[in-house]
Amino acid sequence: MAELRVENLQFSRDDFRLQLDMVEIKSGEKVAILGENGSGKSTLLQLLCGLLQGHGTISYNNQSLQEIPFNKRAQLFSLLPQFSEVIFPFCVEEVVLFGRFPHAQGNSFSDEDKKLSEQQLEKLDLLHLRKRQFTQLSGGEKRRVMLARVLNQQAPIIYLDEPNSSLDIRHTLEIFELLGGRNETVISPVHDINLAERFFDRFLLLKHGRLLADVTGDQLTPELLTETYDVQVTCGTAAFTFQHQ
Repeated sequence: MAELRVENLQFSRDDFRLQLDMVEIKSGEKVAILGENGSGKSTLLQLLCGLLQGHGTISYNNQSLQEIPFNKRAQLFSLLPQFSEVIFPFCVEEVVLFGRFPHAQGNSFSDEDKKLSEQQLEKLDLLHLRKRQFTQLSGGEKRRVMLARVLNQQAPIIYLDEPNSSLDIRHTLEIFELLGGRNETVISPVHDINLAERFFDRFLLLKHGRLLADVTGDQLTPELLTETYDVQVTCGTAAFTFQHQ
């Protein structure tokens, strides 16, 4: 497993600035990143993966990200970006199998790689689509295929940028239940607050590029969400409700 530590992280682009003083995430934690559009959620994921360069320290198991070779990073963390596409005519099972590339010997996949891919296809309800070309899928089907590829990577840390984007209610619930039952660390921006509160145990709340709060589920209060989103938040018997202030 892997532990993540962020210290004095700063990133600037045009008139936007992201700044985190200190965040530590232990192995196996399920962390939702909450905040308005433009608060820095996706930017933070890209910094943690090394896709963007900022100032400060990002370390995995006490090793700086900058010191970790790119091929080793793929064995340490996997990323489902907010937008992902496959432009070549690969079928579904081929796209999922690509998730095993960091573990492949040379340019070939082993029987074990293919077996693991089969398992991911089953878990994500994709077996009936396995021979379909990726480009012929609906948006929700594509999202599930890319998530299967990410999980097939078997990295100890999984970054998911709005994983339920384009998904229907059934598949959203199935996927979040699947993620919640896994041993890997899961770090994900989530727009649906009630969904996040149900399936995650820790919450990083961003506002204007700053970490407003780092709390557990019982500390995720209507008052804190009101401050985060600038809308009036109340809590009913089973869910938060929102309205303009």
